[in-house]
Amino acid sequence: MKNEFHPWSTMEKLFESLPESMLELLKEAVRATKKSKKIMAFSHIDADGISALAIIVRAIEHEAKEFKWKNIHQINSESIIEIKNEIEEFQPDLVIFSDFGTGQINLIRNHIAVIDFVDQIIVLDHHLPQDDKIDDDYSALSHKIIEINPCYHDLSGSYDVSGSGVAFLFAVGLSPENVELSELAIVGATGDLQDFYGKGFTGVNKSIIEIGKAAGFLKVTRDLTFFGINTRALPYLLQYATDPYLPGLTGNEAACYTFFEELGIPMKENDEWRTWVSLESSEKQSVIQKLIHYIIEVYNDPKKAQGLIGDVIMLPQRPERTEMRSAKEFSTLLNACGRNKRPDVGVKICLGDQEAIIEGRYLLQEHRRNLATALRRLEQDSYETMAGLYLVNDPETPDTIIGIVIGMAQGSRIVPIDKPVIGVSTNTSSDSPLVKLSGRAHKYLIERGINLKETFVSIGDLMNEKYETLVVEAGGHPMAAGAFIHKDHVEEFLKLSSEYLKETLETKSSTKKK
Repeated sequence: MKNEFHPWSTMEKLFESLPESMLELLKEAVRATKKSKKIMAFSHIDADGISALAIIVRAIEHEAKEFKWKNIHQINSESIIEIKNEIEEFQPDLVIFSDFGTGQINLIRNHIAVIDFVDQIIVLDHHLPQDDKIDDDYSALSHKIIEINPCYHDLSGSYDVSGSGVAFLFAVGLSPENVELSELAIVGATGDLQDFYGKGFTGVNKSIIEIGKAAGFLKVTRDLTFFGINTRALPYLLQYATDPYLPGLTGNEAACYTFFEELGIPMKENDEWRTWVSLESSEKQSVIQKLIHYIIEVYNDPKKAQGLIGDVIMLPQRPERTEMRSAKEFSTLLNACGRNKRPDVGVKICLGDQEAIIEGRYLLQEHRRNLATALRRLEQDSYETMAGLYLVNDPETPDTIIGIVIGMAQGSRIVPIDKPVIGVSTNTSSDSPLVKLSGRAHKYLIERGINLKETFVSIGDLMNEKYETLVVEAGGHPMAAGAFIHKDHVEEFLKLSSEYLKETLETKSSTKKK
């Protein structure tokens, strides 16, 4: 094992810590890749999916294989046909799926594994599996699929390792020199919020950080966790703050200027804007203290200020004072590309393409404006309260960012956290009859028994069985899940989900009282 993967002690510890069953699948995936001649890879469009794909692209480049890649919004009954067509045109003997695939394994088996020239399929995912039974007609094709997912090996796909982390394990299995990709693995995990808003990584993620630190690709410091500490002029650090959202400061340029003026902190030096990283330690401390008091006053919740300071992961090999210098800013940049329907730009940014970086910065500006606008709209138009959930039905917010918006809305208490929040978006880029629905639940609700993935899948199964056709496709994690629903059945899905979640919360509460 030690000789097969990497001689460095940190790399040895990583692979020694993995369950043997997962390690065997990684070896199998490595052998299949070494053997292949022509490879095609598909991945999700968020920061984790983009990072995972960039890791795979770079690793396959090092193997000198003929290769093609593409990001896909999601694998469902419609997109699987597009994926199949792409594969039939390129004719690879190996197909790789990253950051999705587990929840859609039957679609992959039924549409991709049946293609004659595809010898092997590798799925590198971290999402929870579906409970669907394998179709008997296609079970014989399962030998074609190598599925690597921490969920099958007593590891958490929500906390221990993300899709890009699984891709990294695959990459360093191919070659120890791919250790440089540790930075992208943590960028992806950061984008998937696996560090719990600066509280720190655990499990495989923590091991990857140790590897990246030892190799000089990652550095961990304690600092302000806001987006933009490397790049934003001081007033704009607060004006565009959305995590947390700061009522009275976010979107209010004059108030942000006043904030720093009252502290006596110069915002410019030699006619150039100062950034957070350029402040003296005493200046940083003054700002942090005032922010803590401000947040406690606004939210009347001291816990809300706890996430202001945390582990900030820096990428010392990336250019200073750029969005690629910290994992959080990098992941947000990649999310901006994906959510603005240009995930390919994100992949190219990861790979160092200078033109892509310029385009990505423009997309980032668009992304932040869209989020801030959606949050202000939500503050004005409010949300609907249902028995077991809060509903945000916003036809103006694109389906690509509705999940981010509702998550930020609960994080900043625009929407309460005592029940899950579900966002519905009909603002799609296609004429599909499917509507995108996203759900988010606070960590303490998970401890009370809420599991959004289980909820969405269970309700979807009931409805699909009732109508004897596919009207709901769902998946995700306990804290964050999504579904594609036929527009004629959205109201019914929401009603059933509300009842299901209400019953879960009541059952858990009554059990606690006993």
